[in-house]
Order: sequence, then structure tokens, then C-alpha cells
Amino acid sequence: MERCNAAFKKRILLQCYDALETMGFTRYRKEDVDWPIHDGFHLWVGLNTGLHPDRLNINPFVGIHVVPLDRLIDKLEGSKYSRSTATYAIHMGELEAAEDEQAFAFGPQQSEGFILSECERLAQLYATAGLDYAKSIASYETLLPLLEGRVEMLGGYPERVATCLYLTGRKSESRKFTEDFLKGKHDYFKGFAVPFLQMLNEL
Repeated sequence: MERCNAAFKKRILLQCYDALETMGFTRYRKEDVDWPIHDGFHLWVGLNTGLHPDRLNINPFVGIHVVPLDRLIDKLEGSKYSRSTATYAIHMGELEAAEDEQAFAFGPQQSEGFILSECERLAQLYATAGLDYAKSIASYETLLPLLEGRVEMLGGYPERVATCLYLTGRKSESRKFTEDFLKGKHDYFKGFAVPFLQMLNEL
């Protein structure tokens, strides 16, 4: 029997991405898919995995990736832009339309037919509940309060709030937020805030 190891995990994930591609998602890398919605807003797919001796658990996360927003942050920080980063995401189980779905668990003892059907169930979930959710937050105005709710977590959220305000034309609010946040979290924020404020000053 096939063992539940890294090779098994890779095989299952590739089958999941195959199913998502078949469902209409854009396969832009071997292990990355998304669904362009409009104006640089993409449905973001995150397949978090937990590998155990007898099974592979897949925890699906869903959200949005905003190309203009994340591209600007990466440019200011001198980082390479990545399409595979979530601008904002939640666990699929938080969606009302997905809360009754069974967990996704794959084991070497399962038949190939069962594994394929589970991969298809995952893809279907993203194409329905996931896509509906992503579309519901696919605007800067809708996204802003969600990002603001996570500012204290750091992890890129303050940068996204500042950039989101800027992209909605609220430049003075963007400047004030950045200056205030920089005072409280200087070491964390300076890599973004200094070039961002310089950019605002040059406009």
C-alpha cells in the first residue's frame, strides 16, 4: 500500500489543483490556482495541509488577492510580487454555505475513485460558496473594514489598510493612518511606511 508521506501529499494536492482547473480556475503555476473576478481582484485559494501517519487533512481557506494593492506594497518594500499571497482570507468553514461540509481527509487506503470524488467536492465548494464569498468582498470599500479588523495582528495588514485607503483616493486618511501607526510600531512598519510616505509626498 502507498504510504502516507510527502509524496502522497504532493499527489493529492496536484489532484485537487487538477480538479480546480477543470472547474474553471486559472492554473498559473503547478500548485497554484485562482479565479480572476474583476479589476485585479482574484478569488484566492489556500489549501492548508496536515500530514499524519494515516491521513492527509486539507483545510481549505478562501479569500481575495488584489493585484494592484499587493503589487504596490511589494514594490515599495523591494520584495518580489507574489500572486499566491492572500490579501484577506478566512477558513472555508466560516462560510454559512460551507459549514455543513465534511472535513477533507485523504488516506492511502482509500480508492482512487473516492479520492477523485473528494477532490471534485473540494473544487465544487470553491466554485460555489468560495466564489460567492470572494465576489462579495471584491471591492476596496468592502475590503477596508475587514483589513482594519486585523491591523493589530500585523502580518501585512497595516500595509494593506494604508494602501487600500490610498487606492480609494483617501490620501490624507492614508497618510494619517501610516504616520500614526509608524509611531506605535516603528521597527515593524518603517520598511513600508518610509517609502510609502515618500511616494505620497511626491504626488
